[in-house]
Amino acid sequence: MDPTKKQRVGYLVSFGGLGLKTPLAQDVEVFTPYNVDGGNTAYDKLKIENDKVKVAGVIESFSWGGGVGDPICVSAYMSAENALQIKGLMKMTLKTTSISQLGWWVGSFDEETKAWFDECHPKEPTEITGQLNAPGGKDVRLAVADEPTKVAANVDVNVYSIYFEVVPAANQTCDFHFATASGKSFIKRWGLKVGSLAAGALAPAK
Repeated sequence: MDPTKKQRVGYLVSFGGLGLKTPLAQDVEVFTPYNVDGGNTAYDKLKIENDKVKVAGVIESFSWGGGVGDPICVSAYMSAENALQIKGLMKMTLKTTSISQLGWWVGSFDEETKAWFDECHPKEPTEITGQLNAPGGKDVRLAVADEPTKVAANVDVNVYSIYFEVVPAANQTCDFHFATASGKSFIKRWGLKVGSLAAGALAPAK
């Protein structure tokens, strides 16, 4: 964090699936600069207490092409314990690429209005399901760093980088909340329900 700037922040709030017995622990506790109405965000899965959050990871980058079938691409840092769980599953060859629970939140600061705002998070449902992206059926987009990264030169705490891509589950949709500035939000849909689309196509013209 640059102390002279209010930079975008993002958190991997929840992550489950891939054969994990339970979702990854929210074992990363960090200070958050987000401060709106006492620290409450519009995303009820993220709890801010005493200017801190407990999450499954801290997001380094988040991207989505905007199309209903485009993958969600996330790079994040997580604890050694969580990273080793995923690496263990990968060593045995993943039995499933299903993601049963995924939640994230990104917040940013509006320099014009001098206010923090919720930039991106799942809205309905508040946690998504899907599959790891695997173009060609073999190239599974999941990677965990072999070597740890130190949080800071003077802090003896290590984290591990993880990268993954998730595509929608069959016949399911999710609405994402996005905002470009404080008070300027919109909803985008991810996924496709073929049944409802087909019904709409067969409906008589008015």
